[in-house]
Amino acid sequence: MKIALLSIVLPALLPVALLAGEPGAKLEPELPPDQAVLAKLAALGDNSSCVIEGTKVSEASKEALGDFAKGWHNMKQTGPSSRNFTLKMVWMGDRKRAFFCGANHQAPHRFNDAWEFDLAANTWVLLYAPDYNDTNYRDGKLSEEQKKALVLKDGWLCTTKGGPANPAHTWWGLTYDPEVKAAIWYCVWNKNTLGQKLQALGATEEDLYKGPPMWAFYPYEGKWKPLPSEKPWPTNRFAASLEYIPQLKGSVLQYQGQSWLFDAKNMKWKDLSPKTGGLDLESVVCLDPGRNMLIGHQGPAKDGKCRTRHNPLKDGVPQGWDVTVEAAPPEVPPGHDSDTLMYFDSAAKAAVLYDRAGKAVWSYDPDAKKWTKQTPNGPPPPFTDKPREGVIGYYDPERNVLAMIGHGSVWCYRLRKAPDSK
Repeated sequence: MKIALLSIVLPALLPVALLAGEPGAKLEPELPPDQAVLAKLAALGDNSSCVIEGTKVSEASKEALGDFAKGWHNMKQTGPSSRNFTLKMVWMGDRKRAFFCGANHQAPHRFNDAWEFDLAANTWVLLYAPDYNDTNYRDGKLSEEQKKALVLKDGWLCTTKGGPANPAHTWWGLTYDPEVKAAIWYCVWNKNTLGQKLQALGATEEDLYKGPPMWAFYPYEGKWKPLPSEKPWPTNRFAASLEYIPQLKGSVLQYQGQSWLFDAKNMKWKDLSPKTGGLDLESVVCLDPGRNMLIGHQGPAKDGKCRTRHNPLKDGVPQGWDVTVEAAPPEVPPGHDSDTLMYFDSAAKAAVLYDRAGKAVWSYDPDAKKWTKQTPNGPPPPFTDKPREGVIGYYDPERNVLAMIGHGSVWCYRLRKAPDSK
């Protein structure tokens, strides 16, 4: 399937206030909505689906896409795909687009690129072309090109352009903070090539920043920035979740029994861990703002069961995870940050989950504490079973649909039509 390549270049200079994402910040590039896309979305009713084809790829920065991927995943034609435990996209309400970043486990690449997706324009926008490929796992040897791209700045391992040089999966540890107008990434990764990188810089682990490796991507600037913070800190762990909580004006990092609030504006942490109740590793999580609680889902576990949990928020503070559903598939969907995506549907006031392996969509009613496998009125997901067509997606509150994105097509699902759906 052919996909058009649309080249859009930012003006050479933008006012500093606009670039910083302050009030009045201008969205670049401006993308005209595709009227055929809008017509398909407008025609969706309750429990209905449609397929949007012809996804485009745009270049929003002055740096061209070029052949940075060297043919891997054909991102110049397809945009990004999932990268192992990197599935999550996050909605940016001020930009009305969804953000994506994160590295895969190993081959063919481990990039620090950043993207956003505009459903109305059916277009991927490259916000940050990757400047580092962190793939040397087996031989542990860095190329001269890799060495030249590295710099240690204030304890942070960065690239010369300022991006993270030890990129990680996102697991579910990615969110968007409207207070600072930036995507916040809990970028925890292992030490596979860390020693070689530090050796190339004449440094050791003692020279590294010891706190949580929080990174921010500012889409109005097109820049990555590390977010150093003061103690106390949470313990660095893989596979945590990160969700922005409006009442707290910060993001809550969840890992088993730990809940820590990260204030990205002031770069401080606060321990909000409940006395009881923890979250399973590698859960998918969403915030239900109306019921004032977090919803988590994970499984099957070793006992074959999946577990759904509620975490009530009192004045925004997590109170602890209570199991609400405990059952095995096919009675309930699987839940894992490597193969399922779960978001809160603000129109249906329910969680919606897409199971990539089963190409199925489920809804969860928090009041009834019940999962329902949906049979949409409309076409099924069009995605192939090719390993590299790694479907990713998000819930688009502006268009009132769950949008699942493959190579060249988007499958949109609407659980319930909102009165003002566009």
